[in-house]
Amino acid sequence: MSLSTIRPTLVSAHRWVGLVLAPVFLLVILSGAVLSFRPIVAGLATDAPGAAVSAPALTPLVTALDARSKVTAIAIADQGRAVDVTAADPTVAGRWDIASGARVGDVPGGVDVFGLAERLHKQLLVGLGLLVEIASWAMVAIVVTGPFLTWLRFRNTLIGWHMGVGWLLFPLALMAPLTGVLMSLHVGEGGTPLPRAARPVTVAQALTIAAPDVDLSALVEARGFRGGTVMMRTRAGEPATFVVTDTRANRLTSGPSWVKQIHEGLWGGVWSGLVNFVASMALLALTVTGVWSWYARRRRERPAKLADTLDVLVAHASQTGTATRYAEATAEALRAGGETVAVAPLGTLEASDLGRARLVLVVASTTGEGEIPDGARRFVTALAPDALAGVRYAVLGLGDRSYAQFCGGAERLRVALKAAGAEECLPPARADRDPGPTWTAWMRDLDLRLGVKVGGTTVPVEGPVLALRLAERRRLDDPSGGDTQETWAIGLTSATPLDFRPGDLLRIAPEPGARERSYSIGSSSRTDPHRIDLTVKLHLWSDADGRQGTGLVSEHLTRSWPIGQEIAARLTAHPGFNPPDDPRRPILLIASGTGIAPFPGFLAERKATGRAGPAWLVFGNRHANGDYLYRETFETALAQGTLTRLDTAFSRDANGMRVPARLAGLAETVRRWLTDSDALVYVCGRRALVDGVLEALATALAGAAGTDRAAAEAEIDRRVADGRIRIDAFD
Repeated sequence: MSLSTIRPTLVSAHRWVGLVLAPVFLLVILSGAVLSFRPIVAGLATDAPGAAVSAPALTPLVTALDARSKVTAIAIADQGRAVDVTAADPTVAGRWDIASGARVGDVPGGVDVFGLAERLHKQLLVGLGLLVEIASWAMVAIVVTGPFLTWLRFRNTLIGWHMGVGWLLFPLALMAPLTGVLMSLHVGEGGTPLPRAARPVTVAQALTIAAPDVDLSALVEARGFRGGTVMMRTRAGEPATFVVTDTRANRLTSGPSWVKQIHEGLWGGVWSGLVNFVASMALLALTVTGVWSWYARRRRERPAKLADTLDVLVAHASQTGTATRYAEATAEALRAGGETVAVAPLGTLEASDLGRARLVLVVASTTGEGEIPDGARRFVTALAPDALAGVRYAVLGLGDRSYAQFCGGAERLRVALKAAGAEECLPPARADRDPGPTWTAWMRDLDLRLGVKVGGTTVPVEGPVLALRLAERRRLDDPSGGDTQETWAIGLTSATPLDFRPGDLLRIAPEPGARERSYSIGSSSRTDPHRIDLTVKLHLWSDADGRQGTGLVSEHLTRSWPIGQEIAARLTAHPGFNPPDDPRRPILLIASGTGIAPFPGFLAERKATGRAGPAWLVFGNRHANGDYLYRETFETALAQGTLTRLDTAFSRDANGMRVPARLAGLAETVRRWLTDSDALVYVCGRRALVDGVLEALATALAGAAGTDRAAAEAEIDRRVADGRIRIDAFD
């Protein structure tokens, strides 16, 4: 495997790990910068050695204070005449005269800056030491991978400075996180294992226990330490450190930890502290420039912000995410060639946005029977004659030739763009099932025939082939309850952990080379990374000659494949139909029939977070007694509070109705969820259901004061385009 093969993965990991952990990095780096001044201050200090401490007076004083409020630390002050006491009780904490036993005031100097910085550096002040360790490992990985991602090139840009700091100060940038990781692994410590106490020891008790073995007249400080022990430091001849257990004082006699010396800048006094400060500044510069360059890049990619400087606008019309991935790959290839590029969903653009670019490239998939993907329909509907005059465009359609309207969605977009006055400057490219070869050829045509500068092209990965096993088959409908459709809950297992979310797609072919069938996943790797749940209806078909049969994949899954059968499948992310990242965001789930497939996973994932917000499910099918799929699951979720509301519509029962009609009858509640709660709406089912639901939602909004029907429909179109209404339609 070459570096060029794994480089996109490294770049993505480098970027996103850094972005996710940036707040932790900043806290650790800034506190480390403060701590780098500790050896500097110590090296510049000119205080005279302290006088002998009166041990006979010190021990009873600390013991008496400990009886009032637990003493957690003491430090000898005022040339051995006083002791600074740390305790929760403010009347105990402070400076005490050892000889008289009187409190003489608060500890001078205010806040212990280095102590506060150390607690922040090691535990973020709230006991998150494990998170700091994870961040240290991540920082090492980011620093090490950085030089492999790009050669050093001096450019007076933000990302240029980022690369320059990473390359030129690489040893310093790596030193701090690497030594931090080594300390967490106890590498290079030197010495013997630290002793532990059978029972916890207080500072007051430690003074008595240590008296036979430690010259307390030379005491510098004593404080609570690991494992219920107390650490003492003295300056008798040469400084010594002791760990006091409940039985004795143990002197730490072995050599210093070279890793600790480097990490804390203790090896060279003032100069080593300065080196650590420079290392902290290097890490700070890398973190800030990295985050800011990402933010600046995101801003640049917005078409409205690029205005007249835009060379190419790549717009995508995607239903399941494939067109989005190929649009993003197109943009990356053009940027690599030096073009100024923006990429955006077509539905989020206005006609004027297309006029800002020298060339518009459209990557479009097809839904239903040759329809434009839902998110792009608003754009097409809003086009006026001559609105795109002067716009030059080219279209790549993604489709499947086995459907009657091959690349029908892309063709409808071509016609709409041309009718609005745009000029097509390249014949349309149409991909049959696997877009990769057609996309690669299309990119070559852009370069050769239109003069667009194309860098390296990397075909988006559609997902590796997985080895799954059929683990469970459970029938969901009850034929005795009416005219039902045979539907099964299918459980598949993987020996290796997978990464997926509800709404992602599992593609299964009945045999090698055959057309894959896509199923919406109804489980989440966040609750079980080894199991994928599907809802599969046995597909029945008949042709014009009267022949009948069953769909191969659905027949295999529901009938012929035995439990334990190994199945080859591909996992495809579908981020446009995943649950919201914030589980507190209100959601309205609408489905009929097997459109319910992803929603059990939605609820399971939200329940697992413990922070689930309002969720309303509207489900419809034929008969309540025969095909109320997952009835027990949803009623349990309602009882437990994972579901806030549950409404059903069964069309073939007495006084039955379909889902759009149910929504129309709940128009005021629907309007409140849309406007007051700003709920995300998910609609999954056949195209007829989707069209009816969108009409019902518009009706609900039109019922609000001051809102006419046209404005309500326009608002629904906007919500579909910007992802507040998410659709997964099938036919």
